[in-house]
Amino acid sequence: MADVAFAVDLGGTNIRGGIVDQTGEISHHRSVRTAVRGGVYAIIDQIVTLADEVFEEFGSRDIAGIGVVAPGPLEPKAGIVRFAPNLPGWENVPLTRLLEERLQMPVVLGNDGNCAALGESMFGAGKNVDNLIYLALGTGLGAGIIHQGHLIEGIAGLGGEVGHISIDSNGSRCTCGGIGCMEAYIGGWAIARHGEMAVHSERSTLIREIAGEERISAEIVAKAAKQGDPAAIDIFARAGRALAVGIGGLVNVFNPELIVVGGGLARAGDLIMEPFRSGLAHYTMVPIHRHVAIVPSALETHTGVYGAAANVFYQRPDQLTSI
Repeated sequence: MADVAFAVDLGGTNIRGGIVDQTGEISHHRSVRTAVRGGVYAIIDQIVTLADEVFEEFGSRDIAGIGVVAPGPLEPKAGIVRFAPNLPGWENVPLTRLLEERLQMPVVLGNDGNCAALGESMFGAGKNVDNLIYLALGTGLGAGIIHQGHLIEGIAGLGGEVGHISIDSNGSRCTCGGIGCMEAYIGGWAIARHGEMAVHSERSTLIREIAGEERISAEIVAKAAKQGDPAAIDIFARAGRALAVGIGGLVNVFNPELIVVGGGLARAGDLIMEPFRSGLAHYTMVPIHRHVAIVPSALETHTGVYGAAANVFYQRPDQLTSI
């Protein structure tokens, strides 16, 4: 098998791509703004153009395969993006087939959480660790679980939807339709909603002052918390505790060595991490808790690219049949 992959991180804002080798070295990296308003085929064109440019610069198409990380929900094994909230018109898109037809090369599709877990285990904070949980704290709660060196994928590749574990049967309604999901407490959209509630109930004036004419966001609530606003601090404390409840259950089940935390919301730092760390001790068995460490992601802005490449190497596309 060739020792490099072409990796694509398809996002609602940018498409990033590059060549990644098995040591984690990225080369020929490129990024373009996603043509969101152009629809499915405009974005497919962008990916194909980006690939052609990279291959020309790289000087070869002798690669292990093409890895694509895409927003979901999606079915990686079927190669289908079922629905992408930030990409209008993306419903039941056979992304793998469309790209393979255009590029005449095998394509491996994966969701962001699972691929990020693979990326961390191959190239990042979890290198040489066989048992880890990766958490992406962002607009939602993405995650991936590596157990005994294997990614927990499930029958359709949909495994690892940690954010939609219910932690409160009487809790808040989640965007997925479920009740009491972790994401309804820790997701960026949930923190923003709780910030709006704090303003409307007059528990916080600082959040509104910081927001001004802008819509209240998780980032604005974080700024208020860092300036000492009690309501904002409590919102993040609740989020951290909710994370501890849900992840504590997973820790008891999988007994991981490592929990890797990434995503934009992780920049809130101790506002979330302190209640998460302290709370985790209350929701895990003592012998199990002693063995798990919590560390930040080592891949940062390149998480998607690393994850897409790691998925190629993990899925062994040398066994795939070329188009």
